[in-house]
Amino acid sequence: MNAVAIGPLVFDAERFAAIAGLVTFLGLTSFLAWRVDDKLARWSTWTAFSGVAGARAVHVLQHLDGFLSEPWRIFALWQGGFSWAGGAGAVVTMMVILFIRDRRLFTWAAASVVAGVTITGATAFLTLSRTHAPPPDVTLQSLTGDRITIGGGGRPIVLNLWATWCPPCRRELPMMAEIADGATGADFLFANQGEQSAQVDRYLRGQRLTLRKVVLDTQMTLSRHYSAVGLPATLFLADDGTVMASHLGEISREVLIQQIERLTDREGNLQ
Repeated sequence: MNAVAIGPLVFDAERFAAIAGLVTFLGLTSFLAWRVDDKLARWSTWTAFSGVAGARAVHVLQHLDGFLSEPWRIFALWQGGFSWAGGAGAVVTMMVILFIRDRRLFTWAAASVVAGVTITGATAFLTLSRTHAPPPDVTLQSLTGDRITIGGGGRPIVLNLWATWCPPCRRELPMMAEIADGATGADFLFANQGEQSAQVDRYLRGQRLTLRKVVLDTQMTLSRHYSAVGLPATLFLADDGTVMASHLGEISREVLIQQIERLTDREGNLQ
């Protein structure tokens, strides 16, 4: 799936590309601040902050109703949820401010921005998968004893890989259970990774969580098949079981709903 692992650190590929571009931008402007003018260091710091804040702010505004009910989630950046347009708008604004204040430094600043954008694009090109993984040839047992295969049911699937020992899994499960209860265009499948039925059942009962469909993947076959390098991992599968999108790490309510809408819209357009 779209993820990058560096030692114990695991990044969503899109987020990793953004970080690579940001590091490139800050590194180049730091060098230029040393060689040209130290004003570039202050400007680049504010530009980086503004870009991230702008990207997050636009996403929050686009989904304001959800954030008003849980305002603390505005700062839950690890869940994802950024607007490329918002970030670009903030950077352009900072470029205009620099052009007005000190045109002598504008060319150096523009070169740094171009370098950052280039590295972001190149990293995304190298790390984002353009192939749609087929469904695995495996039959798993559900928590209720049923035998379940992935895909082929004629409906899109939201496949969540999780474990009871995983803190971000535990944080997102109540929200995902709520969304699953109201979802009509896609089926949810919660695939526990590497644990036995008694442990999973005890956890769900203790948390008073009711999940639509839980399967036991004791051998972690799905994690290997989809190359999930960490948990939780959420995959959005077409009605034939092929992967159309994925999200590594804790997912926000807004990103989850957005991906479900994209998935169901695509399936509707193909029919």
